[in-house]
Amino acid sequence: MFLFKNSNDPLRIGPNEFAALWSCLGQWRGIFERFDRDRSGKIDSMELKDALLSLGFAVPPSVLQLLMSKYDDGSGRRGELNFDSFVECGMIVKGLTEKFKEKDPRYTGSATLTYETFMTMIMPFLVSY
Repeated sequence: MFLFKNSNDPLRIGPNEFAALWSCLGQWRGIFERFDRDRSGKIDSMELKDALLSLGFAVPPSVLQLLMSKYDDGSGRRGELNFDSFVECGMIVKGLTEKFKEKDPRYTGSATLTYETFMTMIMPFLVSY
């Protein structure tokens, strides 16, 4: 939600922010349905990998495994994400990637950050305002 905050009133979203949020959710729904190939209503790790790749995010296997483990329900079944978890996961990858690209303008896959810069970059993704 922090991506759609009203700059004048950070505790509320206005009509423009709501319209942007609604549009964004519609786009994510389309992606989810396109890559939920078995029509289970859930995205498994391979479907997630393909969905993120289609958006331009080549997530390394170790990061993909970490993302899937975040949504593990403890049932012992293979990890799967429902639509809500898929959107959360996708927005985190998108947001963090965009923040990283700010520090890697030549797209080398490498950047040098201070601890403060790193923490400032990732905190909005970890803490609700």
